[in-house]
Amino acid sequence: MTYHIIRIQPMPSQFIQFSIRIFSLVLIGLTIVGCTNTSYSQRSDHSEIFSPAMGRSMAYSVYTPPGWTPEEHLPLMVLLHGVRDSESSFDKYAVGSVLDAEIEAGNTPRVIIVSPNGELGFWENWHDGSKLYRDWVVKDLIPHVAKRYVTLPCPQACFVSGISMGAHGAMRFAYYEPDTFSSVSAISAPIISKLHPGDPSLVQTIIKWFIPIERIWGDIDGDTSHVPKDLDPYKSWVNRSDMVEMPLLLTWGNNDRKSIAKANEHFHQHLVSHGKNHDMSIFDGGHNWESWREIMSEVIRFHFDSNEKRTIKIHN
Repeated sequence: MTYHIIRIQPMPSQFIQFSIRIFSLVLIGLTIVGCTNTSYSQRSDHSEIFSPAMGRSMAYSVYTPPGWTPEEHLPLMVLLHGVRDSESSFDKYAVGSVLDAEIEAGNTPRVIIVSPNGELGFWENWHDGSKLYRDWVVKDLIPHVAKRYVTLPCPQACFVSGISMGAHGAMRFAYYEPDTFSSVSAISAPIISKLHPGDPSLVQTIIKWFIPIERIWGDIDGDTSHVPKDLDPYKSWVNRSDMVEMPLLLTWGNNDRKSIAKANEHFHQHLVSHGKNHDMSIFDGGHNWESWREIMSEVIRFHFDSNEKRTIKIHN
């Protein structure tokens, strides 16, 4: 594994508020002020299936590389979207066109990419049991896509990647489903932790009107929350053996949101200090699809390289 050493300033001790509230506000801001693209060509296959986990039909899209036929069995990458996005964002921002060119030039391995619709559910199985977004993807969608597109078997040939809110989801998926995915990449990820929370802010007081925090996570400041108990990345990625061994890529933009960059820098430093091998990179760009689509090839190569290294290690 490789990483770039960067200079990181320590976080002030007065940061006492749980960062999920800040994360929620940032995502709401993205919803309000983000740019939109209303006209685009459809490169992927779009469909819906009934999800027992959700109790209703859910949409998804699937990208197949140029010239793909069912006789070609490929790895499967799950791509989890962020706020304001959906299963259509992959086409909306022409990610497929960028990958087509990279694949045809021989710069990127051939892979099938499924983009599920996760709405504004944070890719969680909600604490109140009303919405099970993780189960929708892992238990309902992946088996369906694997059969329809004859992909190679999980976990060795299944990867999970996420963008912004989806990066939070990808890291959660890796925690709950280590037998489904062989590697995880987190792009512009919010790193949610009670050990190292985000900056306090007066606007936190209105968060509860926008995001149903207690329905999703429980009482995040009390004993009923499952957020710090079942996953704090500062603990799980250095203490749990299966997480320590799982390849992880952290990547964010040099013009990303300050809170995102700061959280990733601090988390990277934490992993380095605990000897957790991981990949880290800072790409040119900000918190937007125009930047993310340009690094998608790097993300795919990371998954393939990690899979090859793990295969060699297992065989040895």
